[in-house]
Amino acid sequence: MIPLSLRLKKARHKEIARTQDLMIEELYKQFNEAVLHGGTAIWRCYQGNRFSEDVDVYIKRDINRINNLFKNLEKAGFIVEKKKISENSIFSKLQFNRVTVRFEALFKTKKGFLKEYETIEGNFITVYTLTPEELIKEKVNAYLKRFKIRDIYDIFFLLRHVKDEDEVLKELKVLTKRFKQPIDKEDLKVLVIEGLVPDVKQMLMYINRWVK
Repeated sequence: MIPLSLRLKKARHKEIARTQDLMIEELYKQFNEAVLHGGTAIWRCYQGNRFSEDVDVYIKRDINRINNLFKNLEKAGFIVEKKKISENSIFSKLQFNRVTVRFEALFKTKKGFLKEYETIEGNFITVYTLTPEELIKEKVNAYLKRFKIRDIYDIFFLLRHVKDEDEVLKELKVLTKRFKQPIDKEDLKVLVIEGLVPDVKQMLMYINRWVK
C-alpha cells in the first residue's frame, strides 16, 4: 500500500494529516474509549479517497481528562485558537505548524468498532470508529441538513464496505426521497485525493441501486 505521504499531493494536506495524527495520539492517551467518526474516520480507517480536515469524536464528559488533553496538546506545540466546552460537546480550533484543524467532540457513549487508523507515514494505530453502516446513517443525516457533496461522496464510497444491507436501507430510502442537488458541486474536485471524481448523477444512480 502506498503511504499517505506519497498519495497526498498538496503540502498543506500533508501538514494537516500530520497534525491530525498528533491529535489522535494525544486523544487516545487520555480517552482510550474515544470513537472516531466523520470524514477523517472514513479516509483514515476505511482507506477513503476524500481528504477531510476535521477530527470528530465521541467521548465521555470528563473535564479533568479534557483539560489534560488540551494541556498535552499545548505541550506538544499546538496553539489553541478556540475552545468551547458545553454540556454536550467540545468545539475547538488548534494550530500546529501554521495549519489549523478543528477538533469536535460529542459527549455520547457509542459502541466502538476496532479499526486500524492509517498515519501519514503509512503506519497504523488501533482506534475505535463506527461501522460503515453507522457512518452511512450519520452521513445521510448530515447531507439532508447541509446538502454538501462530500456527504454524498462518502455514502457512495462507504456502500462498498456494507455487510448488512437492511441496516442502511431505511436511511437510503429517506435520502433518495428527500434528495436535493448539493450546494457545492465543484468542491469535490479539490477533496478527492486521486483518481476519478464521479459526478452527482453517477453517485445517485449507484445509491439508488441499493434502494430498489
